[in-house]
Amino acid sequence: MNNLQAMDFEKNYDYWIFDLDNTIYDFNLGLFRRISQRMTIYIKDFFNLNHNEALELQKNMYKKYGLTLRGLIIEKKIDPEPFLQFVHDVDFDDLKIDNELKKLLSKIKGHKSIYTNASFNHAKNILTSMGIFEEFEIIFDIKDSNYIAKPDHNSYLMMKAKLGLNDKNINRSIFFEDTAKNLKPASELGMSTVWIENDFNRDEANILKEYINFTGSDIKSILSNMLNS
Repeated sequence: MNNLQAMDFEKNYDYWIFDLDNTIYDFNLGLFRRISQRMTIYIKDFFNLNHNEALELQKNMYKKYGLTLRGLIIEKKIDPEPFLQFVHDVDFDDLKIDNELKKLLSKIKGHKSIYTNASFNHAKNILTSMGIFEEFEIIFDIKDSNYIAKPDHNSYLMMKAKLGLNDKNINRSIFFEDTAKNLKPASELGMSTVWIENDFNRDEANILKEYINFTGSDIKSILSNMLNS
């Protein structure tokens, strides 16, 4: 970790902002992989494609727009609501009540929010399954950003407005995220950033290390060190 215990995080930050998928829960659970698989199924059935064609379209939209759904809205005029309902209809049995994480989150005296490219309902389902839904004041979801996803700069500007951040207080905010490229715009706006380490994003994180202030293996160990628990 990047000298986490050398700072008084409670004194330095008033706004604690967390990504959802693969950040709040363990990346190794593979929950987001199931969501991705359902995206492929939806695209396959909706556009009458074979599996490989659907997967290629899915990946191309993600690479081009940062979010598969965003590309499908722009290029294919798809209705986002049925898409979101289908892809987020996954089994959450892997997620258990996490009393340790709840205790850590409850120690944070500042404002706590979720900033996700997923839907509000998906975030609520996950957070409720883990017993931590009530710990967060605001969930900023993909609808709030008009389906403009991280790392698009415009998404962060809309997030700032909803969370009450401005040029005077944004340096009092800290953002936790597993996708390294999503930390760059946050850092450029003046937020402190925390990367949740994972091999999938490691090369990207090394390239973007100037935009990453702190790192750690998982959210609980990071918060434990920050809060001296």
